[in-house]
Amino acid sequence: MRIRVELPEQSDVDAHTAANARGEVPDRTPYGLHHLGEADDVELEFRRPLTGRTAWLARKVRNRLDGYEPVAELAGAVGRRRADVVFTMDERTGFPAALLPGGPPVVSGLVWVQGPERYPRAARPVVGKALDRLAGIVTLNPGLYDDLVHGWGLDPAKVHPCRFGIDTEFFGVRPWSEATPLVAGVGDDEDRDHPLLVEAVSRLAGRREVRLEIGTTMAGVEIPEHLGVVHRRRMEGAVRAMYGRSSVVALALHPTTRGAGSTVVLEAAASGRPVVATRTAAMEALIDPSRGILVDPEDADALADAIGSLLDDPDRARAMGETARAWVTEHHSSAQMAADFRDVMRDVVRRRR
Repeated sequence: MRIRVELPEQSDVDAHTAANARGEVPDRTPYGLHHLGEADDVELEFRRPLTGRTAWLARKVRNRLDGYEPVAELAGAVGRRRADVVFTMDERTGFPAALLPGGPPVVSGLVWVQGPERYPRAARPVVGKALDRLAGIVTLNPGLYDDLVHGWGLDPAKVHPCRFGIDTEFFGVRPWSEATPLVAGVGDDEDRDHPLLVEAVSRLAGRREVRLEIGTTMAGVEIPEHLGVVHRRRMEGAVRAMYGRSSVVALALHPTTRGAGSTVVLEAAASGRPVVATRTAAMEALIDPSRGILVDPEDADALADAIGSLLDDPDRARAMGETARAWVTEHHSSAQMAADFRDVMRDVVRRRR
């Protein structure tokens, strides 16, 4: 089976591999997709980044189309012909690939798609057609299944829930001796409710020693100087040290059916830290009482109480972190995720023959 991986056009696999070798980013390739090739029946290739004027044009069009990449897909049409299946991680690459006439079947992950009621009426036929043209969909977020099957009316056989995975070696366990009364928060997507986390920790600071650090590129996130600091950048490998000096990793999320926060939950678990999060379908799938605490969204008092309960009982927090580490290494490595993807693609190729 010849798999062609088409990452977002601006992704450079060679540059990522070099950054991984320097210890800056997890996994040898983005999302650990090189693990797709760890089977005797698989030949794997990654699409190369565009160069020159074509790259310039692709960037201009991508910026006008909210990240969707028709130019990159058109430019890669010839290289795609020898593949048995094309794999993409999200719809901004996957939709243009699926809508391109001819070529091999496309299997894609989805990140931003929601139920049809969330789209303007004029956009729904386009999204529906793109979803229908995908030969297979891998979902890393359990909240998306109902949107796809019941909202968009897709055949359930086409939708494949898969495990989400991370590089559990890059995010190695951090000794508890590093931990301080620090709450760590990370994330850049629109579903983050960082102000709620700041409010919760502010309330907690009135009754105990606590600090807050948030890593985000989102505008408008502020932490009072006496309470902590905002790292206004993508944390990449530096997030490991922040997890290490924390006793709790906390995620405040707006109500959403997306998988927001999933990466942070797994990274924190691999680092041996418990997670406190506001309840969403994705968080319910990843956090149980042995590894963390879920609270209702938009409830600063509940969030503060949950965080405080772990800071006040470090033995409990450490035990949760140890359980989380064992769980994530057993079930949620990037190699396990790639194996799930590979099984989906085998099934798609087999059905097409």
